[in-house]
Amino acid sequence: TVRPCPWRGTPPSSPSLLAEPTHDARLAALADASLFGVAVLWGFNFVAIKYVVDRMDPTLFLLLRYWVAFFMLAVIMPRSLRGTTRRDLFYGSLLGFFYFTALVVQSYGLQLTTPGKSGFITGMNVAMVPFIYWAVTRRSPGGYQILGALVAAVGLGVLSLRGDLTMGLGDSVTLISALFYAMHIAATGFWAPQVRPATLAITQILASAVLCTILAPFVTDFTLDLDWRLWGIIVWMALSGTIVAFLVQSWAQRHTTSTHAGVLLSLEAVFAVLF
Repeated sequence: TVRPCPWRGTPPSSPSLLAEPTHDARLAALADASLFGVAVLWGFNFVAIKYVVDRMDPTLFLLLRYWVAFFMLAVIMPRSLRGTTRRDLFYGSLLGFFYFTALVVQSYGLQLTTPGKSGFITGMNVAMVPFIYWAVTRRSPGGYQILGALVAAVGLGVLSLRGDLTMGLGDSVTLISALFYAMHIAATGFWAPQVRPATLAITQILASAVLCTILAPFVTDFTLDLDWRLWGIIVWMALSGTIVAFLVQSWAQRHTTSTHAGVLLSLEAVFAVLF
């Protein structure tokens, strides 16, 4: 039989690759509130990450962070990997690739710019999410989203452009990371309704850990001989910025839209400056 193109729709009996989130008002409000909480955590973590990347290689930091997060989540929620299908692994691996790439690029960009500026430029993903969703689903994001994208672009220019209308290297690198964050948010919105939140979270973390393990030997020397402050931040980031954030986002985007998620998560920029 001829299989239908998954991007154009599937038979009613098959799960769509682009499943819509549910629209229960109370759940949607709770989902939005939880994403706001993630934005606060991520905003604080910009300061923590800046402390780390000034003292150790970003790739080594990500390698330790993801493996610590994976084993912590496997112990806390041992059922998260049970019953995982090939489809679940595919979704989680692709999401892990998007998020891992965004983090690596952002970490290197953060070495060349300030935490507040990095946070605001990363927040540009809010302008990208509606258009990625539009490109994939062929549905317009609407006038408000387009206006928001223009406002965000102007804000980026005010923050980042120099007097000669150029961006610093760190700003340009960080903008690339914003694109991958936007792809991660949009893709999570597509697939979160189809996969258990814990499974989607742990498969993303595992994929990121494996990718980092492959990359690390080419760019850094592996060591566990680190200052206790660095280990403290690694464990904190594994728990708050990885496990909690992935679990919350995987659940919340089952009940709210990708545009809502993009707007709320972009508030991490505000909290990055405040912290």
